[in-house]
Amino acid sequence: MAKKYENFSVGENLSKESNGYSAWTNDLLRKLVAGKTVIKPGGSTGGHRLIESEVVYVFLSGIGQMEVIEYANHEAGHGTNPSFGIEHKAELSIVSGDIVLAEEGDYIKVKNNSDHEQLTYLRIFDSEGARQ
Repeated sequence: MAKKYENFSVGENLSKESNGYSAWTNDLLRKLVAGKTVIKPGGSTGGHRLIESEVVYVFLSGIGQMEVIEYANHEAGHGTNPSFGIEHKAELSIVSGDIVLAEEGDYIKVKNNSDHEQLTYLRIFDSEGARQ
């Protein structure tokens, strides 16, 4: 098997763990990063703003809420500076099978609404992106 296919899996190496969730990330590819997040019942992610990155969220199991805040556009581009104010804020109900697209500059926070089941989703984003 070619060397690049030895590390094809997302979920072998834990990249982050907190009281509310665990995350795994695979950055083997040059242009894309894939990650999996599992949120414990009643837990949530800490929330983060997408910097130089667009993300596709694919929800695999569970039910929850996704908070999305779009910061106002300005001459420097979409959402790069929250001091320009909030343009739009949404609370999206999430169920298994949902796909959500998030733009650069958006603030994202995901919460598990179940008292018994985990909320699991995949994140696919460009490798140039960073989180703040």
